[in-house]
Amino acid sequence: MSFVSSSKQLARLPSEVRLAHYYFFYLHDAIARMFVEYEAANAMEIKVNFEGKSKAKEFSKNAKRYDPITALRHAGLHAEAKRTVLNAITMAMSSDCAHHIYEALKCFEKRKIIPGFSLLRKPLLDNLSYFSWMVADEDGFYDDFTCGDVSKITQKKLGNRRKELIENAIKAIEVEGLCSAGQIHDIIFNSKNDSGLYGYFQHALHLVTVERLELKTSPENFNFIFKNPNDDDVYLTLYSVLPLVIFYLARVVMHLFDRISRWILFRRPPSS
Repeated sequence: MSFVSSSKQLARLPSEVRLAHYYFFYLHDAIARMFVEYEAANAMEIKVNFEGKSKAKEFSKNAKRYDPITALRHAGLHAEAKRTVLNAITMAMSSDCAHHIYEALKCFEKRKIIPGFSLLRKPLLDNLSYFSWMVADEDGFYDDFTCGDVSKITQKKLGNRRKELIENAIKAIEVEGLCSAGQIHDIIFNSKNDSGLYGYFQHALHLVTVERLELKTSPENFNFIFKNPNDDDVYLTLYSVLPLVIFYLARVVMHLFDRISRWILFRRPPSS
């Protein structure tokens, strides 16, 4: 299975960035392939063997009355409930992320930079933040996700922790020699970084930006509207920094899928 574009489809891209574009699709394909394989293997499912029909019957009753996650918790199977929730999030969020990246890359191939950046914004600003959190602090993520207060998992709440979480995630996936939290954070979130992506994301999403001086719309203008799509400057900036970010994203997703497989291989013994 491969989604890589043909040479003809890449003809509109600057020649300097075509190899990087292939690289993005290679990593996208790796994520998509994992998702398909794990979905086919029903990797999201957690199997529990109850000792005694009464406990199995009670679980089925609670699952129908509430839901399977609540039923697991009522049965005292908190680790199984946690793993089920985290598996579901990993699968759904990685699929969502891959879809957005694929469509963004196809837009860039056609010189449609505004929808391209709009589509790329969510997987890098949002999905990647949660992936990093799950890798760096799985227990903290799960506790905040399941506490009933959605404000605890907003991007605003994550703001001051992002760099630390990325740093801890980089240590967990063991790529300290290839990238740093400072690099990843500055590329995605630093509005003052002229070589970063945050300004492009905001300008693609809003016609007018005035809140931050570095992102302020120029007089008698709208963001990106009058930009010549045949100019290469945006592409040269984008493709100079995106490889590192997509590499990091792919590695954290692979790490989360590895956690799913490790649970399947080394799952807990039957519940008493």
